[in-house]
Amino acid sequence: MLTLYHYWSSVCSQKAGFCLAEKGLEWQSRHIDLFTFDHWQPDYLALNPKAVVPTLDHDGHVLIESNVIAEYLDDAFSGPALIPTDALAKARMRLWLYDSEAIAHPGVNTASYNPRHAPRLARFSKEQLMETVSGHPDRNTRIRMMKRAEHGVPAEEEHTAYANLGDLLDRMEATLADGLWILGEAFSLADIAMAPYINRIEVLERPEMVAEAVRPRVAEWWQRVQGRPGFHEAFSFANPNADDPVKR
Repeated sequence: MLTLYHYWSSVCSQKAGFCLAEKGLEWQSRHIDLFTFDHWQPDYLALNPKAVVPTLDHDGHVLIESNVIAEYLDDAFSGPALIPTDALAKARMRLWLYDSEAIAHPGVNTASYNPRHAPRLARFSKEQLMETVSGHPDRNTRIRMMKRAEHGVPAEEEHTAYANLGDLLDRMEATLADGLWILGEAFSLADIAMAPYINRIEVLERPEMVAEAVRPRVAEWWQRVQGRPGFHEAFSFANPNADDPVKR
């Protein structure tokens, strides 16, 4: 039995969900509402001490971190192979997984705060929010969240986030000159790792970054990704909160 603890629009949750879908695996959903702080509750922290999503429970064996989960699913289950067997291709795949976490994730997280996260947190007063985020178990996350709760994300920080995303997208554009997918002719975890970030950029304040006029290979790749059945399964999870001001 596979159980995924996830949030409907979390990029990391979508990465795990996309991998599950591409492998053709059945799984149970446990939705964790990040904006009512379900992920800070003791029962969830017992599963994931980092207080993030996703978390995968496979017959009582718990795994955290979306990239680790994705590799585990490909290693543990039959179905379409998402990790290349060639050593060099595998290393290149892991670099994209790393950069999705080290570059794409903080960039998208920063660019998402003012237009997406702040409206969801508006039901709390600043004092309530500061008191709540002061209890986050991770020191660095706690400091960052308290700063954002008080001031939002400054324009300069947002600009830097978009610049970093642009650099990564430029590299992706160049890489896609060699084939249909990031590693060439075979769809892989590299594509799964990047897809949620492109999906999010489309609904942020600079969607032109992934438009055909700016990065045509990335745009064509994105159309191919969206044409995969696994994409529709992973990215169409309904928002269970009808009052959420964010709809995608």
